Amino acid sequence: MFKEDELKRIKEEYDKWWQGPVQKALQKTPERLKEFKTYSGIPLKAIYTPEDIKDMDYLRDLNFPGQYPYTRGIYPLMYRTRLYTMRQYSGFGTAEETNARFKFLLKHGETGLSIAFDLPTQMGYDPDHPMARGEVGKVGVSISTLRDYQVLYRDIPMDKISVHIQANANAIFMVAMHIAEGLNRGHQPKDLWGACQNDILKEFIARGAYIYPLEPSMRLCCDVIEYCVKNMPRWQPITVCQFHIQEAGANHVTAWGLSLANAIAYVEELLKRGLPIDSFAFNVSVWNIVCGPEFFEAICAIRAARRLWAKIMKERFKAKRPESMMMRIFMGSGGFQMTRKEPLNNIIRGTISALAGALAGVQAMNIQCYDEAYAIPTDEAIKLALRTEQIVAYESGVTNVIDPLAGSYFVEWLTNQIEKELVSIIEEIDSMGGALEAIKKGYMQRVILQQAYEYQRKIDTGELVRVGENMFATEEYTPIKTFEVRPEVERERIEWIKQFRASRDNKKVREALDKLRKAAEKPNENLMPYVIEAVRADCTIGEMADTLREVFGTAEDIAAL
Repeated sequence: MFKEDELKRIKEEYDKWWQGPVQKALQKTPERLKEFKTYSGIPLKAIYTPEDIKDMDYLRDLNFPGQYPYTRGIYPLMYRTRLYTMRQYSGFGTAEETNARFKFLLKHGETGLSIAFDLPTQMGYDPDHPMARGEVGKVGVSISTLRDYQVLYRDIPMDKISVHIQANANAIFMVAMHIAEGLNRGHQPKDLWGACQNDILKEFIARGAYIYPLEPSMRLCCDVIEYCVKNMPRWQPITVCQFHIQEAGANHVTAWGLSLANAIAYVEELLKRGLPIDSFAFNVSVWNIVCGPEFFEAICAIRAARRLWAKIMKERFKAKRPESMMMRIFMGSGGFQMTRKEPLNNIIRGTISALAGALAGVQAMNIQCYDEAYAIPTDEAIKLALRTEQIVAYESGVTNVIDPLAGSYFVEWLTNQIEKELVSIIEEIDSMGGALEAIKKGYMQRVILQQAYEYQRKIDTGELVRVGENMFATEEYTPIKTFEVRPEVERERIEWIKQFRASRDNKKVREALDKLRKAAEKPNENLMPYVIEAVRADCTIGEMADTLREVFGTAEDIAAL
């Protein structure tokens, strides 16, 4: 991009500037830090010049929005034609209460839904199971049956408002419920619009909400993907999750790298099933990420990952369709950076994250609320988070120009540097035999634990600043109203599920579960149709999960190795 003689002249002038004015300034006032680094530890210089990106080729490395390698965005006009989807992560208590929260958000301008399930639902337990005690409806909505799901979606058009179903180990059950409720309303699977997380590998390395051993878990995950690819063109059957890997303690770049390695494992598994790469690549190229905590690193990581994924799909997997190479991104601001001390400061943290996501060109947004460190958000807190996304979209002006930071020497250098780091992480995992082998060996888990320790050490020593927590901290207490799930929810749900079981056709239930069991015993049988049938026969999540436990067994706790 730059002529050799021009670069030489810039280098000469830089050396004069550094040896002259800079050294004189340092004698008077030294730099405030011994070394400047990004959140992920990438060393930073004071300024960047054309010399730092001298090998960059515009058309090869950047190109135009909507053109390979999609560094500048995956659509030609990006937000000038359609803004990012605004979908706040929501769910608590009963299906009826969560339905009311959905309607509250839609009334205030939310453009998509994102469902949070309670831990029993995530782990395949009904509310009356001993393992569910004390957790029913606490961190999400309690859903056990198709009737619950009908209430959850009451008065919400399933073909017009997209949803992100935040389900992983239980994804096959929740997607089946979504399909079954759609059929009840006269919608074929092809009409349904949305996505589910369904990223089981990050559960094994970061979050720990897995049910079955690794291989059967991978089978269920890919059963969902394969079924949706063949029957649900408007559905994204997996959102590869960088988010929870970073929340578990990995730094921003490492979390991106591990998630890319996991995505490669999913692609390879689907290819083993005989699916052509271009038949499913578009459906699996979706990410759920933390956009932060550092502004420029988050922006550049998105640009780098988008470019690298396009290269992986084209060069490694030989994809041909442009859509197969497009990474779509659903961002959140992350809960780990939200502090209990001076919680109103978290509004600013969420705003910085939203601004970074918009500048980087994400497709959907969920901003964690200022009371994130305390509880499920109040109506006021979640509305304010939604308003943050809306103000960035409609008032800030950043959505009017595509990739406005492109061409900055620093931004392009950091984008290149992060891409190199991501390639290194993927190569390391490839050398172990891929993501599944790296997980079995405990490699990913150890990396996350080590970086989590370093993160906390930096917080404790003040090396990593948290304003109001370890810098400018006071003894003042900022009282805020926090949300509490009604204490009666668990009792109500237990009573309801018992009445439900007594009133249904239990012969039909037993037949459906028997079919599911026999299908699970056949290694090459896709279980989605059998789970859909079981859901429509009024089987509960706990019953379906237990049926598969009988066949697959349960997972060992390899997340903590």
